[in-house]
Amino acid sequence: MDKDMNKAQRLKEIEKEFIKLGIIDAIPMMMIGLGLYAKFSGVEEPFLPFLKDESIVNGMFLVAVPVVVWVMYKSLKLSLERARLAKGE
Repeated sequence: MDKDMNKAQRLKEIEKEFIKLGIIDAIPMMMIGLGLYAKFSGVEEPFLPFLKDESIVNGMFLVAVPVVVWVMYKSLKLSLERARLAKGE
């Protein structure tokens, strides 16, 4: 019984971690989206003035990409743990 309780608790914790990761991932994903827009849209006057500066856009990628990779890694680890717990191992 105690093992089932711990398993249920851990599954709840994993769900909370997924929510946290989604919040952490939101801003870097927006930064990547804006950076891709700035690089490939072909618009001379972007809707945000700082997107004209290529060094700012590159900096956005430099900051955002590692965060997104870290979130993907953590999400994969949590998904594997959740699957293992759901199987009952």
